[in-house]
Amino acid sequence: MLPFADNFLAGSLLSLLLPAGLLIALVVWLGRTIAKLPSDPGTTAAPPPSVTPAQHDAARAQIDTGGAGS
Repeated sequence: MLPFADNFLAGSLLSLLLPAGLLIALVVWLGRTIAKLPSDPGTTAAPPPSVTPAQHDAARAQIDTGGAGS
């Protein structure tokens, strides 16, 4: 046990401040993580060099419309 928490006031402050500090830390971490996400994940990666832009666009259109591909 924590020796300085033997005092009622110290223990009550710890029981309030530790969870509040953890919540604040989680909110800051979540905010920074969301801020680093790209706005459109589909535009971050270029197609591989073996795929022509027309093939890439056709595949993207099939994905967007739910086409089965042949």
